[in-house]
Amino acid sequence: LKFALCMAQAQAQEQVPFVASRTAQRELPKIRTMLRSMLLLSLPALSQAEAGLFVFGHKVPDTDAISAAVVYAWELNSRNIPATAYRLGELNPETAYVLKTLDVLVPPLLGTLEPKAKVAIVDTNNPAELPEGIDKAKIHSIIDHHKLNGLTNSEPLEMDLRPLCSAGSVLYARAKARNVRPPRQIAGLMLSSILSDSLEFRSPTTTDLDKVYAQELAEIAGLDLHKHAEAMLEAKAQIDHLSAEELVMMDTKIFKIGGKKLRISVLETTKPAAPLAKQAALVEAQKKLVEKEKLDDVIFFVVDILNEAATFISASASATKLVERAWKVKVGKDGTVVLPGVLSRKKQMIPALEAAAQGGDEL
Repeated sequence: LKFALCMAQAQAQEQVPFVASRTAQRELPKIRTMLRSMLLLSLPALSQAEAGLFVFGHKVPDTDAISAAVVYAWELNSRNIPATAYRLGELNPETAYVLKTLDVLVPPLLGTLEPKAKVAIVDTNNPAELPEGIDKAKIHSIIDHHKLNGLTNSEPLEMDLRPLCSAGSVLYARAKARNVRPPRQIAGLMLSSILSDSLEFRSPTTTDLDKVYAQELAEIAGLDLHKHAEAMLEAKAQIDHLSAEELVMMDTKIFKIGGKKLRISVLETTKPAAPLAKQAALVEAQKKLVEKEKLDDVIFFVVDILNEAATFISASASATKLVERAWKVKVGKDGTVVLPGVLSRKKQMIPALEAAAQGGDEL
């Protein structure tokens, strides 16, 4: 027990993240077993309400959601606020590459939230993207870069929402304000968040500050910015092993638009020919999701990162009508249409769809 407490104290004082080398990881199971036995003998069981903060991003997590959870847990612990990072789903290929490259442990899956569990949220404030029971949890804080989206809370809380391209950008700004230089792996996670969400600065969500932050973080992390971004994009394109439903669900969020429950899915890739060749299966997967989740529609885009365009693949007449109205285009007889310059769900797709849903006759 004394050893465990000394380790925790050293971690807080040195502000090191909860990461380990591959060699150290081989010894972790033995250490964990020993510490668990010691703690069980000396301490009563803690409920979630008595434990530290549960830090997590949104469901169907992307690189920013996972990285930001780890980074914010590091920040909180450095401020002597006990916190642990969790994830709300499986890793996508890009995120798996990032964690492996930076030698960062994969955060554990979050289980069922108990009432009054203390949580901190990153990269979202949309209740539809959060776990069941969030309405009864005690929300300590939210770090995000999206618009306000309906989450309510019974008590005051800390919120840091900024118009930057990623939650990782916001967290680095917070570190700079505290005059704290992040450790190498934490800097690498922040950098990866920026590169992922900005598509290496191609997305219109990118700000000049994001670019400055990325250059600074690459230097701290000891990474070649462009090579790291290219490797991330290559990992993102490795989708041949995924089913059509997995492709539709790889980067997806639920929104209430025009009174309808829509799942807006985006597949970002440098090799769009591969998913576009699976159009029939992707249409069928969308239809099954609508029925399974009781949605009004799935709106699915394949984003060609290098050519900076999105291809909409329709699975219903109502989805076609909404997209045609949003971009003033005509969906082809094959059920697709290319939207030049459209890359960002946050800054381009959602605003256009919301505007289309608000005007004209009923969809």
